[in-house]
Amino acid sequence: MTENAVDTRVKAIALYFPQFHAIPENDEWWGAGFTDWDNVRSAKQQFSGHYQPRVPAAGNYYDQSKLETLAWQQDLAKRHGLFGFCHYHYWFSGKQLLQTPTNLMLDNKSLNLPFCLAWANETWSRRWDGLDHHILIQQKHDPEPAQWTAHFEYLFKAWSDDRAIKIDGKPVFLVYRPHRIEQIGRMFDHWRELAQQRGLPGLYFVAIKQYEYPNPEVLDHFDATMHFQPFEALYSPDYPNPNAQAARRNRWLSPLRRLPESVLDLGRSLNARFKSKLEFYDYETVWQQILKIERDRPELPCFPGAFMDWDNAARYKERARLFRGASPERFRHYFRELVQRTATRPAPENHLFINAWNEWSEGTYLEPDERHGLSYIEAVRDALKEVNT
Repeated sequence: MTENAVDTRVKAIALYFPQFHAIPENDEWWGAGFTDWDNVRSAKQQFSGHYQPRVPAAGNYYDQSKLETLAWQQDLAKRHGLFGFCHYHYWFSGKQLLQTPTNLMLDNKSLNLPFCLAWANETWSRRWDGLDHHILIQQKHDPEPAQWTAHFEYLFKAWSDDRAIKIDGKPVFLVYRPHRIEQIGRMFDHWRELAQQRGLPGLYFVAIKQYEYPNPEVLDHFDATMHFQPFEALYSPDYPNPNAQAARRNRWLSPLRRLPESVLDLGRSLNARFKSKLEFYDYETVWQQILKIERDRPELPCFPGAFMDWDNAARYKERARLFRGASPERFRHYFRELVQRTATRPAPENHLFINAWNEWSEGTYLEPDERHGLSYIEAVRDALKEVNT
């Protein structure tokens, strides 16, 4: 491929969750040695035939603070055609959490899978226990240039890495809750200026979309959007939701997302106290919505998303969300269609994001488990092979 040629391959990037290693903060909040495997192991069946607990193949409850874990994950991903990982990045006004796997990757060039970062800019609370009002660590988004610079200094280590995923030469950076950031335009401009001073041609900012943006003008500051599935489809205004209660909730939630996060946390807590039923959704219906792949703005590229399954009973127990009809076979069918459609789209919209590589507590993961083995990741491999060879 010549230097100026456009790479038109479909590039599948899996979201990568880094909470499978112990950190002092989780020791304090949840108990000594806590990792997300504790949630996975403790999951209970909520009804007959419910697929819980999820068990990794060969009982591989790995530790992400070990280099061999990351090497195994990257080798498995590469052998099945994935283009890269998107590491969740946690930054709270200078305090960073769950950074060990990302730092381990940055420090070891032998781990050569391309990567990008997604800032999961949310407050942490005891939501899993239904105690949203009990704050563990606050996400403040203080609009202070000194804090923006400190954040940039860490991000530059990733953005200047040869393995960083780039579009038009610009490192890709995703933001989970863009509407929560005060003066986001000033912050991005500050980062762009610093990046150019360090020799980068610019930065490529992607807004993650799970629902209709409560302030759509936030997209003025982004280069693209990414559809986080299944929720972008589930919260779409034209999603044919058979769950009347959930449909009503989705309609009134959108404008309320403008409220301060402390108010939203209180609302979630009250909802959790009164909600005691499982919520079921139809796998086929949500995938049909996913396949529409409509841009959020005509001028902004949109990266489609995919998911394998969703069942967060490991975290939320009797308050979980589940999808009826999910299976490796149905995923294979729909993911192949998504890849085929993505292959017809112009670059850079040939990138797609998979939720997720290893969200075991949410029930959506490409890693092998005891029931399905490699079925999900083999479906990804086969779909990508059809269009990329």
